[in-house]
Parts: sequence; structure tokens; C-alpha cells
Amino acid sequence: MPMAIDLQDTARQHFDRIHRAALVLSGNPWDADDLAQETFLVLSRQGATFEGRSSLYTWLYGILLNLERRERRRVGMRRKKLQVLWDSEPAEERTTPGADAPAEVHEWKNSLWARVAQLPDGQRQSLVLRFSEGLRYEEIAEILECPLGTVKSRIFHGLAALRKLLEQEGEEASQLPAFPGEDLSHVV
Repeated sequence: MPMAIDLQDTARQHFDRIHRAALVLSGNPWDADDLAQETFLVLSRQGATFEGRSSLYTWLYGILLNLERRERRRVGMRRKKLQVLWDSEPAEERTTPGADAPAEVHEWKNSLWARVAQLPDGQRQSLVLRFSEGLRYEEIAEILECPLGTVKSRIFHGLAALRKLLEQEGEEASQLPAFPGEDLSHVV
């Protein structure tokens, strides 16, 4: 049975966390703003469908991940179309974008999260929810609608892929997110 949701109270409680996750997922503050706001627009339109089988913030994360996945597909298709146009243009007429990109975007591109963004969706989403948002494995499984073992596997393999990527770039893997006392040896 659907539950009544106070949109203003929910936004006050959860907007900052949703926005932070959107920032880590998207890599820039403008897209993060759009994703976070769109998450709460979906809530305002579909809030009556929330049945309370999960916590409200895990439901919001699910909405955010679906929106972000849709945006990645849309941008990917646009890039492919632009690449076709770019390839058909004569080389001497090409220009490059200006070098006045904001410092936030530059910092993100050099951060660990930029490397996480290169991972497959399942690993990327699991790592963001675990290490950026601090969610428990059970909550991540609920948000991603997959078995707990799948979440553990995605985190394990995502961390392994990050270690390999960092080693290939000549950086130490010690910057990988870790929580004291968290034993990942059981994750296979």
C-alpha cells in the first residue's frame, strides 16, 4: 500500500546525500545538480507509488542510478553521432575546446572517482554507493535490485580493477577507499 511522502521534509533529509552521489557519478557539479533535482522531480510525480518495502533513501538512490544510467546512454549516443560528423569533416577546419574548464572538473578528472567512472556500471555503482555513500552491502543490493553476493563480487572486482588501473598509471593503490576493519577477503 502506497505511503504518503512529505516532499519538503524528504528533500531536507536526503537531498545532500543524493547530490553528493550524483556528483561522484557524473563528475561535474552541473550534471550533479540536474540529476539530484530530477531525482526529486521523479519523487514528486511518483511518490504515491512508494510502498515502503525499502527505506525511502534507498528508493531515492535507485531513482538516481536509473536517471544517471539513462543520461550516460543519451550522452553516449550523442557522442557517437558527433564522432561521425567529426570524422567526415576536413581536418584543417577543426577547432579544439577552450582551456577554461572549471577547477572542480579538472580536480575530479584527476581523482580516484574519475577512474571509478571508467568501470562497468555494476562495479561503478556499487563502489560509489559503498565508499562515497557508506551504504551497507544489503542496502546496495536493495537499491541495485540484485543479490547480496553480486554486490560483494562487484565491489571486489571493482577494487581489483582500480588497483590494476592505478598500477598501470604508476600510482600507488593505497589511495583506494577503505574502511578500518573491513575485511574484503570473503568477497569473491
